[in-house]
Amino acid sequence: MPNEIHLKEQDDTPAQIVFRDVTDFAPTAANDLRKGTPTLVQLDLTSVLDTAYRQSTKVDLGATRAPAYAVRAALEFAATPVAGEPIYVYWAPSSSATAGTGNPGGASGADAAYTGYSSNGDSSANQLDLVAIGSVTVQVTTAVQIIELKGYLIPKERYGSLVFKNDSGASIHSDAVECHIVFDPILEEIQ
Repeated sequence: MPNEIHLKEQDDTPAQIVFRDVTDFAPTAANDLRKGTPTLVQLDLTSVLDTAYRQSTKVDLGATRAPAYAVRAALEFAATPVAGEPIYVYWAPSSSATAGTGNPGGASGADAAYTGYSSNGDSSANQLDLVAIGSVTVQVTTAVQIIELKGYLIPKERYGSLVFKNDSGASIHSDAVECHIVFDPILEEIQ
């Protein structure tokens, strides 16, 4: 009898990865995308302007990691975004655990604005892995949008940094209480 391959429910091995701001993050239960005991990574999305980028600190996916990760986001905007406009999640893979070493596209491996090489973020982002794209809806600022992004992270290296681009037509909210992006491990089980 042939084997069947099934997707397995997340069980913390490997852990979900949550990119959030350590100083503000305290989402309501309805907007909390965390599962189990996630790996927490610093990414401050506070007031990220329309057309601007932000990068996370470098994260260790582990020597044993998932073959792929689904991407979800919870975002609150400071003004009403434009319906259908995109947000982008890029990945800067690295073979080094050191923040500023071995990063493509001028990524720093630190939580900061991403400008790429010579303050040319759009051109430099072409050297990163475009992982996922989501689109926003027209919602007032108090609405937190839970977005299932189209695409997956298929990690090439053990380490890396998330790079986020806001192209929504509005800035991210002035606090990061609700804002976070998660990588959910996609695991296969052979039966």
